[in-house]
Amino acid sequence: MVNVDSIPVEVRERIHNVASDLYAKNGHQSFPALDEVRKCANVDMNVASLVLREWRKIQPVSPEPLGNKLPVPVEEAGLVAIQAVWMHAQQFANQHLRTAQAGWQTERDELDALRAELADAFERQAAELEATSQQLSMVLALNTRQQQELERAAPRLDESANRLGQTESRLVGVERELSETHEKLAQSYDELRALRQQCDELRKECDVLRKQQTALQEELRVQRSDKESAHRAVASLRQQLQEFTTERAGESASAASAPPATATVPAAAKEQSDLEAAAYGQSVTGRLATSSRAADMIVRSR
Repeated sequence: MVNVDSIPVEVRERIHNVASDLYAKNGHQSFPALDEVRKCANVDMNVASLVLREWRKIQPVSPEPLGNKLPVPVEEAGLVAIQAVWMHAQQFANQHLRTAQAGWQTERDELDALRAELADAFERQAAELEATSQQLSMVLALNTRQQQELERAAPRLDESANRLGQTESRLVGVERELSETHEKLAQSYDELRALRQQCDELRKECDVLRKQQTALQEELRVQRSDKESAHRAVASLRQQLQEFTTERAGESASAASAPPATATVPAAAKEQSDLEAAAYGQSVTGRLATSSRAADMIVRSR
């Protein structure tokens, strides 16, 4: 809060002069109003209240106390009783005056404090009013700019609304196409599921065929082994036949070169030996034919 000592001297003197002039114009009947002094001195309410209170202290409004000398009429009356009554009245009046002055001073102090509070409130209210006025001006200016921008943006808003309608129409078409695409995808998924099932069945068939192929390969391996065994048997039989033929040729040669005593061998024994050799040859020939047919069947089965 501002005190009197912090107020410049020229400001205080200006307020004193203004208050004195207003007090003189009023005929010294009553002190000038605070607002009038503030306006004439061109100061704020708080400063005017503090300086005006100081000015009032040096300009008390009070009647002069009665003098000690009796009035002329009383003195002329010369009545002792009246003089005594006047003395008591004088004392009573002076005491009442002092009491009234003390009450007036207390009331004046309270009024000054109230004026100071009112001045502060006035200053705060004026500052708030000024700030509110500035804010209102800014709001009005902003509202005006927004209104202008809204007017300028109105055609664009209409155009945007038209575009939005067209976009919604396109969106409906796209949603319809998307629904159809979903249906096609569902059908494709079903077909793909069927193809997968077919692929699974084909894989199973391939597994069966691979197993069959493995079995056939094993069987072929066995057949090849059997063919090789048959070839070896045929070769062995041919070798036995060749050995038997050679042996029989050797026996025939020995019989032809033997001494005549051998001519005594019965003809029946020789005939029997020839028959046995022919039977053995036929048996070997049959076994060779059977082995050859078996080998040919194995080859054809490959």
